This record gives sequence, structure tokens and C-alpha cells, in this order.
Amino acid sequence: MRVRQGNVRDWPFIYALGKVGIPDSISPWRKQPMEVTLKYREEFLRGFWTWIQQSESEVFIVEEPEGEGKEEAPAQPIGYLVIQGSAREELTGITQGWIMDIVVLPEWRGKGAGRVLLDAAEDYCRKHGIAYLGLAVSSHNVKALKLYENFGFAEERKLLVKSLD
Repeated sequence: MRVRQGNVRDWPFIYALGKVGIPDSISPWRKQPMEVTLKYREEFLRGFWTWIQQSESEVFIVEEPEGEGKEEAPAQPIGYLVIQGSAREELTGITQGWIMDIVVLPEWRGKGAGRVLLDAAEDYCRKHGIAYLGLAVSSHNVKALKLYENFGFAEERKLLVKSLD
């Protein structure tokens, strides 16, 4: 696996994959038909590339080379990560890196692609003198939580929700 900086040519892949991870990320508290949620996600994704450019965020693509042992071999994209390097922590105002989105193709999950993307995000932060890296994850997404905790992320806050139905 290798990681590279993404660009506008990766947009069709990001747009398609950005919808794939939604069922794993939705909280069971949010009682809404999946088709409504996916429609909302599509609307969000339509403006995502513009937001990435305007916010000076970076995209990393993890890919699997198709030719063995060849660094320059054609490769299949298998996941992406979007990081905003100028996010401000809401209580302290400290600048931090913020992982806006990270998604890996389902068949590649658990095989190291997420770790490669997180390494790229950490390298980006170190290169730019950013001391903190944050992200948000649904508490029921146990596989993602385990990855992040094993990578050294620690819980800082809890987001609470109450259904009023």
C-alpha cells in the first residue's frame, strides 16, 4: 500500500466512496430512513470538493499497486482521508489538524489502509508544526474506535443526544 496526495481527478472515487461508509457511521439514535440519509450525504458531497479547496484542506489517497514491487506501477485507490490543517479547537482556540472524513473500501478494512492514511495525516501535521490531530467518530462504530484508540487517539469529550420522540 502507498499513499499520495489527492487531486481533483480523484473526485469521482471520493464522491462514490463517501457514501459507502455511511451505514457504519450513523448513530442508532438517528431514526431516519437510509435513503433520506444517503440523499443528505450526496448533497453534502456535491459541495465537498469546493469546501476542500476553499479551506485549504488536504486529501490523501491510499492505493494498492497493481504490479508487485514496482513503486511506479498503476494502482487501485482503496481509501481516502481529508484533513483540515487549520481547524481551531472550540474551547481553547488552539490550531489543530482535523480529520474531516476517512473512508476505506469495505473489502480493504482491517488490512492496514486506515493506518496508512492516519500516518499520512500525522506526517502532515508534524510537517506543518501542528501539535494536535482530532476527529469525530460515532460511539457505536466499534471497529473505527478500536483503530483510532490503537493509533493513540484518546477520548476528550462526549457528544450526547436525546431523542424527544
